Amino acid sequence: MNRLLKGLSQEGEAILNLIPGGVMQCRNDNEYTIVGVNDGFLSIFGFTREELERLFQNQFLTMIHPLDRQNFLGEVGRQLNKGNQLSLSYRVLCKDGSYKWTASSAQLFGDEQEERFFCIFLDLTEVRDAQEKLRLSLEHLEIIMNQSSDIIFEWNLIEDAISFSPNWLGKFGYAPSYDSRLQKEEILRHFYPDDIGPMAALMEDVKRGVSNSLLDVRIRNTKGQYIWCRLRAATQYDADGRPLRAVGTISDIDEEKRMVEELRRRAELDALTGLYNHAEMEHRAEQYLSGRPETVCAMFIIDVDNFKLVNDRQGHLFGDAVLAELAAGMKKLTRKSDVIGRIGGDEFAMFLKDIPSTQIAEQKAGKLLAMFQQLFQGEKQPVEVTCSIGLAIYPWDGTDYQTLYHCADLALYQAKSQGKNQYARYDVNSLEAVDRIGYSSLGAAIDSDQTVSGKVGDLVNYVFQILYDTNDIDTAVEAILEIVGRRFDVSRAYVFENSDSGEYTDNTYEWCNEGIAPQKEFLQHYPYENVEGYKELFRDNSIFYCRDIHSLTPTQTALFESQEICSTLQCALYDGKEFRGFIGFDECTGLRMWNKEEIGMLSLIAQMLNTFLLKKREADRNEQIMVQLNTILDMQDAYIYVIRQGTYELLYVNQKTLRLDPSARAGMTCHQAFFGRSTPCESCPLTGTTEVYNPQYDVWTRIRYSTMKWGEHDAYLINCADITEYKRLQENRR
Repeated sequence: MNRLLKGLSQEGEAILNLIPGGVMQCRNDNEYTIVGVNDGFLSIFGFTREELERLFQNQFLTMIHPLDRQNFLGEVGRQLNKGNQLSLSYRVLCKDGSYKWTASSAQLFGDEQEERFFCIFLDLTEVRDAQEKLRLSLEHLEIIMNQSSDIIFEWNLIEDAISFSPNWLGKFGYAPSYDSRLQKEEILRHFYPDDIGPMAALMEDVKRGVSNSLLDVRIRNTKGQYIWCRLRAATQYDADGRPLRAVGTISDIDEEKRMVEELRRRAELDALTGLYNHAEMEHRAEQYLSGRPETVCAMFIIDVDNFKLVNDRQGHLFGDAVLAELAAGMKKLTRKSDVIGRIGGDEFAMFLKDIPSTQIAEQKAGKLLAMFQQLFQGEKQPVEVTCSIGLAIYPWDGTDYQTLYHCADLALYQAKSQGKNQYARYDVNSLEAVDRIGYSSLGAAIDSDQTVSGKVGDLVNYVFQILYDTNDIDTAVEAILEIVGRRFDVSRAYVFENSDSGEYTDNTYEWCNEGIAPQKEFLQHYPYENVEGYKELFRDNSIFYCRDIHSLTPTQTALFESQEICSTLQCALYDGKEFRGFIGFDECTGLRMWNKEEIGMLSLIAQMLNTFLLKKREADRNEQIMVQLNTILDMQDAYIYVIRQGTYELLYVNQKTLRLDPSARAGMTCHQAFFGRSTPCESCPLTGTTEVYNPQYDVWTRIRYSTMKWGEHDAYLINCADITEYKRLQENRR
């Protein structure tokens, strides 16, 4: 049997065989000829001593991976120039044809006649595999981050330096900068002026250690435009609980913000005239009056005289044009600070703020009467339009909106009863009898053409409020479909949402009136190719309206006939310019004529639903991403788990940890699950310990942790890297 060293005793050779690794002695010649190896060397690479002689002629160089030989030779020469010790890492051939990564330490012995290396080998294959898995996982996360449109930032609180991901430059057109030595206004010079204060407050919160922060702000781009962004930040702490850094994202929510603002604005306005609807009129006036202004204000209620005759003789379209022109005329006679609203079919209200005297209010009433009379006198076919006006004055007639409205309403009745085409100011004595009877501008004694305009405005506000306040969008949409369906007395109301590819559509929500058969279960994953040209039906103003489905193509008619539909109104849903589905209202009991106001109102409601549905779908996609990230955690070659702050309760355990201890489960404490203890460990990583030995599994781990939110709970994410082999190697070297 070969001796590893000349004169080595049998006991010494036995000791070498106990070393947890390979030992080799070889000559310092061109082939690094093997003189002897221990059993550990044979175990690592799988060859016998006879096979080393027969297959390689004991030439160790031929066992090294061809791609590593040149580097091996170069490193040997370079390190020998500095001394007689070597430390190398390279791949060595195994008997099964694979190559193992090894770490070798070598000492050169001998004299001028013969020099030999005494080498010790450690198997690094598992370590290298783990590094490669980690590299791929990090690369996977980097790919996900690069595909995100969000800007990622990191704020080093110790050095007070902030770094941003490259897509800041793409979003805003300039490189980000941060200099903590400047005043906050200079640091935040790219932020909208009104947002500088809240942003500075958020930064102070982070410095104090607030764990999670959220703020919507506006940031300027190189074109001078302000973009709405949502900033989220999470703070990380050191072992003593002091804030170290904050990491977070900046998301572009500009389109969402502006769409909601536009929908809110449209919900406040009357669709025909562009004036405020009754609810918004009341809100704005009451808001101003709640401040108890010390100046004079005036409330007008204006009713178009004999407007029903205009509609009957000229038609409703002409009547709509008259109302629009009257609204435009009233805007010209008022200031931007005044509030004007359409409160009924042909009824308007005006609230004038801060006027010098009651005489000015009466003069304004006279100008309104003249404007109404003259507005259509220059037409080819002149139309005589007059109005009656009721006037109440703050603070003498009332100090709140409802009182002023009631007084102006009574004054309007007096103007009507005295012959119309005039104004009347509220007088408690002359109107006492009327007040007792309870007549008003909405009563039977007045010829106002009652329509649903005021109620429709209330409906839009109601729908918007449901969506804005809800925590359950599914239930809210179902409720809204029923409210709208019953309000307009349709047979069926529903929502269809397209697949990501746009090739299919699914009936996701449906409400049916009494006696109408549901269709939802038959219209899932329905391919558009089955009904050629269906998407093109929405080309004009995103509305598809069909009074008689038999006017459509045979294929389209067949689809509607299968659902017993006679007439339909459908409003397209868009995500930007991409067609994402539609909201529909069907009539199954006979043909139905939809008027312009109904179409406009249903279209507006559809747009509101679209905004909130898109938000929900985005949340669904984010939840899927969380599932994917959990999958990534399960693939990590580390023991990873999450515990609740204060209780040590396990909230999450990754697959590698479960393979080590299948009995570990959520709800157990970490010291109970992994150490069999009823109390927290003395060497708990949360106290600052970085390396922990677990006798239950005979495993050493290096531990890192960070704070996080797990649902509603404050938690710690704990990462334990297995360093058992490293610790044992240290012990052996001692």
